[in-house]
Amino acid sequence: MRFSMSVSTRSSRRPLRSDASLSRATRLHLRVSGWLAGVVTVAAMFLLREITGRESLVELIAYTVVQTMPVGLFAFLLDLLQGSAKQVLLASVILGAILVGGWLARLDGGPANAPTTRRRIVRIVWLAAGVWLPASLLAVLVTSYISVEGISNRGLAVLCFDVLLVSLTFALSLYGLFPLVRQAFSFHGVDDIDRPPADLGRRKLVAQAVVAGVALVGAGYLGKILNGITGGSFASGSGQIPADVTPVGRFYLISKNFIDPDIDEQDWSLEVTGAVVQPLRFSYTDLVQLPAVEQMTTLTCISNEVGGDLISNAVWTGVPLAHLLNSAGLRPEAAELVIYAADGYTESFPLSKALEPTTLAAYMMNGERLTRRHGFPVRLVVPGKYGIKNVKWVRKLELVSGDYKGYWQQRGWTDDATIHTLSRIDVPGSRAIVPRGPQEIGGIAFAGDRGISRVEYSVDGSDWQQADVTQLAPLAWVIWRSTWNPQQPGAYTISVRATDGSGDVQTAQTRPPIPDGATGLHTVEVGVT
Repeated sequence: MRFSMSVSTRSSRRPLRSDASLSRATRLHLRVSGWLAGVVTVAAMFLLREITGRESLVELIAYTVVQTMPVGLFAFLLDLLQGSAKQVLLASVILGAILVGGWLARLDGGPANAPTTRRRIVRIVWLAAGVWLPASLLAVLVTSYISVEGISNRGLAVLCFDVLLVSLTFALSLYGLFPLVRQAFSFHGVDDIDRPPADLGRRKLVAQAVVAGVALVGAGYLGKILNGITGGSFASGSGQIPADVTPVGRFYLISKNFIDPDIDEQDWSLEVTGAVVQPLRFSYTDLVQLPAVEQMTTLTCISNEVGGDLISNAVWTGVPLAHLLNSAGLRPEAAELVIYAADGYTESFPLSKALEPTTLAAYMMNGERLTRRHGFPVRLVVPGKYGIKNVKWVRKLELVSGDYKGYWQQRGWTDDATIHTLSRIDVPGSRAIVPRGPQEIGGIAFAGDRGISRVEYSVDGSDWQQADVTQLAPLAWVIWRSTWNPQQPGAYTISVRATDGSGDVQTAQTRPPIPDGATGLHTVEVGVT
């Protein structure tokens, strides 16, 4: 009887190990473990970014996607996704990284085939190395591709070390999570026959709680990261005329970054170099102690649609850029100024524009220090040019002799970036319903440093009627107002146009923002009861 039971036990175990359904279950456990390890690894990337300030591998990949994307596709996706474009892109890359984690786990298969601690350690090291080598190569390639100034040997070493930490995190997470996933989702087998049912239930419950906790905490942290990404506002027709000066908290925000730089003023300096007699370096304290000017200037984004709200007005305090450049001395060959930002962004414009007294290195906005999202410690204010030239987080000014193509110019956008004349109807708002009788009509108009000489509006294609214009400052938008007196109920179409200070009337030709800014007349549909 004893012999027969022994044979029976061995024969019952052998089929379980070769059963196809168990093999499928193991593959599923590996895949789920890989997905969870992917969540942990991506979260670790962003945690490392918070500690070091260095961009994560998923961000580098996302930047590469943007950089290689055709301009037409970029415009289509920007129009489709609008303010959520960056969140969608980064979320897609994160999801891809998590799915790759599941694939790597299934490919490795180590957690299911490493019964001893020694073998498990060996497999962890091999997996980490196997992930680290291609991931490091990918990181170096994408960094070299998107970096304007290249990558130094020290930067290369730091990048590879970061990827090594990430690779170890993935390997350790995978091998640590697999037993829990298997316990959480498996049925009891022959190996569990000697364990009390209550103990098995507790073990399974604990495993399920840990697995769920990893998934929820990781997803919550990544959701917080995505929620913190700066997105642009693309609304139009606010329903009220804006304040003369835009509060800092409502000033439009556009950035190429998924996470903007967080700069310590003690570690920051502004370098002036290139075709100069004496290269200089200014600390933040040096800069704010220089003679400053206060200047009201309106900024608008080149991505702003006709009637859009990516335009704001502020009072800026800063040092004329000419003072900084002249302090270093200009060599005869200097013709173009190249600006480098802390986030890797670059731009340029002619030296003649840089030497205009209204071009500022600004460190205050509406009487307060610049906020992080608006470019602290220093940003440029370049009147007459779209926001792409008004660089934030400036760290270096370089004078060169030839033409330079900056970040957006390399992606098909204009190098000139002169602001087109624009006007907007804010009151009444789009699709507003108003009663018969006198109604206020008004909004803003702007033409960069050319100024506005006239604003006119037309109802249902009738003759243009001149509106009253309030001039705030030479470089600021104007506020226009008039009284419209509809007498009959029905639907009306109101259009607006402006004439700049040179006498040129705003074009009615409709063009998209890409490549040199949107044009066309803003119109709103209004119902009268």
